[in-house]
Amino acid sequence: MCHIFPLLLFTLLIGLVLSCGYIPPKPGEVQHAFIESGHSIHKREADHNLRIKYFYDEESLKRITIDKFRIINNTVLPEAINYWQQALFVKPFMAPIKLNRKCLNDRTLYSEFIHNGYQHFHPYCVDGCDEHTLCGEVVIPENHLEECRVCEMNGENCQTVPTNYSEVGIRDADFVFYISTMQTDRCNKGSTVAYAVHCQQETTFNRPIAGHANICPDSISTKPQDLDTLISTFKHEILHALGFSVSLYAFYRDFDGNTINSLNKHMGPYFISNGTRISQKILRRVTRDNWKVHKGEVAHKVYLITTPNVIKEVRDHFNCSKLEGAELENQGEDGTYLTHWEKRLFENEAMTGTHTQNPIFSRITLALMEDTGWYRANYSLAQPLEWGKNLGCDFAMKSCKEWIDLKRSQKQSIHPFCDKVKKDPLQTECTDNRDSVALCNLREYDEMLDKEFQNFDYIPNVRNETLGYYGGSVALADYCPYIQEFTWKLNDEIVRGSKCSFSENNPLPEKNFALEQYGPNSKCLNHNSEMWEERNCFEIRQWQHWGSGCYNYRCSDGLVHIIINNHTFTCFEENAEINIHLYYSNWLHKGTILCPKCSEFCENCESFNAETLNQMKSKFKMEKHNLKCSSILSSPSLPLTVIVIIFMFYINLFIWI
Repeated sequence: MCHIFPLLLFTLLIGLVLSCGYIPPKPGEVQHAFIESGHSIHKREADHNLRIKYFYDEESLKRITIDKFRIINNTVLPEAINYWQQALFVKPFMAPIKLNRKCLNDRTLYSEFIHNGYQHFHPYCVDGCDEHTLCGEVVIPENHLEECRVCEMNGENCQTVPTNYSEVGIRDADFVFYISTMQTDRCNKGSTVAYAVHCQQETTFNRPIAGHANICPDSISTKPQDLDTLISTFKHEILHALGFSVSLYAFYRDFDGNTINSLNKHMGPYFISNGTRISQKILRRVTRDNWKVHKGEVAHKVYLITTPNVIKEVRDHFNCSKLEGAELENQGEDGTYLTHWEKRLFENEAMTGTHTQNPIFSRITLALMEDTGWYRANYSLAQPLEWGKNLGCDFAMKSCKEWIDLKRSQKQSIHPFCDKVKKDPLQTECTDNRDSVALCNLREYDEMLDKEFQNFDYIPNVRNETLGYYGGSVALADYCPYIQEFTWKLNDEIVRGSKCSFSENNPLPEKNFALEQYGPNSKCLNHNSEMWEERNCFEIRQWQHWGSGCYNYRCSDGLVHIIINNHTFTCFEENAEINIHLYYSNWLHKGTILCPKCSEFCENCESFNAETLNQMKSKFKMEKHNLKCSSILSSPSLPLTVIVIIFMFYINLFIWI
């Protein structure tokens, strides 16, 4: 007789959400610098890779560990900056960038003049120059600054104060970054890893030419599995400084370099943000009147980027010709609102307001940068965005509740959304691309959600009167629940993640109940509806969470072969069940995995006729392991003391019965 002991996993599972710490600069915080050599902004002449130079704030470097600095200096910064240098082309500056000085009392004025056929503005101070000029939170080095130029109010009788440097400015650069590593108050808010902002624009075409980026040292992880997230986060913040910001929309240019946001009477309809008028050719507000919610409808306001390339790319992506533009985030604080893509529609696009999983930079983001009028985009570096791909206007222009109801009525999957409440026992599943084990992030809140965010009339095993308390854990996604990667945490320490490709995510042997293997050649497979269990001669252990796991695989003979505990199992058809009975770590492990579609794992997949398929099944037949306690008791290699213990166990068991 065996006793059964259900065994729980005593680690806390949480979703990974990293916040963007961006805050758009106020007008008084941005200087405008005149670059001596006039240049054309025609996109056809933007034929040189963007050149970014960066300089460290030496004082703040003293507060960061050597290991963290090496990751930032050797990998994160070079890879993030190199990506944008390759992804964006500009008409290069032929002269050094000389940044403008801050004026005392913020009294900066501009004198207008014509140079090489273009209108330019030369900045000057009225009361003199400030002792220090900041870029964000960093003091700009003196030899990067233009001479101090002081004029009368009308721009006449100007005098310049010469510098003590033989050479002034930054050569061979189109953008200058000042990098600090300070644990600021902004770092302590949420899970902020870094933030960046532009601080100076050139006066001819208003393109940003200098910015500040701060990396939060306490949030820097030295774990290899977190490196991709760090790089992606810094790419994200760089893009805010280069152009993706509500504070820069008003400066966008058309193909010929003309301002879109002309303030004359021909400007047409416009949108006002923080007192700035922005043409509806750039930013537009639209009301979705019949937005379906729990037991009714509401009017739902959305904000869209309406520039030409963005409209083309977003319509192509969703396969929706009626779409007016790409929706911006309509929630969050100043740094999130209107300065990121809408999380509900662009979940893992890296320019949404929170990082939750597998961030990518899509054609839509590159199209926005091209529509600034300052850059030409290298679309070959865009990454495929699978979320929402070809799901049509029903997905792109309606609430997630309406999408869920529609798919249920058609008896189809409600993906990319989900309706499985996150609670014990946890039941995981695979992400759509099978790169991670994941959970539906649907949860119960302590307070009822706003009517606009109540997305269900029905949730399995949830009482109708409590439906208004349920929503996805990512607020920026309008509380629409979806499948999300997660991390295991124990005592506030991250133990491991759920991405299959990192061997660091392998569970400890004593907790590897489903015989998972994480690594570069692993993908996620679903289990069936039954719990996995472990058996020995005296005990059965059932694990209270199950549903999916990461496993090694290989492709050959037109089939996908799953490798578990050094045994190979062959998948002949999609969703075929493979029963696992294997010894590992002194336990017999029993469970089932479901075969994937071959093309999800392999490139050269084949279909076979019935006769060939039977031959293939015979070729790859796998023997099942069974538990034979009698053979264990009679094993000559078993130590005498162990045999005695086993014997005494059965004697006591007999007496107890």
